[in-house]
Amino acid sequence: MPVLGITNSTPPPTIPITVSQTWTPPLNGTAIIHCIGAGGGGTGWNATRGAGGAGGYSRKSVTISTGTNWTFVVGAGGDGSANGDASDGGNTTATDGSSSLTANGGDGGTTSAGSGGTASGGDVNNTGGAGGTNGAGGGAVGVYGTGDAGDGGNDSFNMTGQVGGGSSDAQSPFSAWSYGVLGGGGRRGTNMSPQVSDYAQYSSARNDGGFLSGGGGVYSASYNTLTSGGTGGIGGGGGSNRSSAGVTYQSSGGTGGNGLIVVMYLTVT
Repeated sequence: MPVLGITNSTPPPTIPITVSQTWTPPLNGTAIIHCIGAGGGGTGWNATRGAGGAGGYSRKSVTISTGTNWTFVVGAGGDGSANGDASDGGNTTATDGSSSLTANGGDGGTTSAGSGGTASGGDVNNTGGAGGTNGAGGGAVGVYGTGDAGDGGNDSFNMTGQVGGGSSDAQSPFSAWSYGVLGGGGRRGTNMSPQVSDYAQYSSARNDGGFLSGGGGVYSASYNTLTSGGTGGIGGGGGSNRSSAGVTYQSSGGTGGNGLIVVMYLTVT
């Protein structure tokens, strides 16, 4: 029975979409659709190189019905590169013929930082955060405004924990009871600076980004470290890897985070 005016009713469902598909709503009602573009990959090189930009973000309030199909395309994260330009993140789109949302993927790192992806078609359209350069972190997705950019690296060995990828601006516990508000964003991956002769100790030294956040960068200071930049969280850019001479082709940038679509029902009719 009800307690203090609270009923035992079931809240409207929240449905995450992680792969491209034709989707038929299971219920009639109103909903908010969130689209997140994929993050660009970071790159590694024996020179100044860039981290990946985050995907764009678009959301819209819609009326949905079981008689109308949606076409969902979920972008894939850009691949990191060891000796060249990294791949761009894929675009995420949602359309039913009357509404069309697009969250473009972030650019991959090159000799400069990757730009964040743009967005269009929603009630809110935010550009993803740009990546940083020179062993820096990837950009973050922006839910409330332009995404946080990755911090720049440097050529010294005092980077650990000081700089990194961009952090999400929606850091709160994710809840399917949030009635349209996207939360659960995570913190950035911080940068690493392996510099010891025992390369095996740092063969996987990296810090990945949390949900919607950028991966951390790496400054590889010793031979055969085999490190890579941090992987971006959902929509986040991959971190870059600034390598010393001799490890140019063994240390790569991180992979960008995949895109995502989230359908949050507000009402069911």
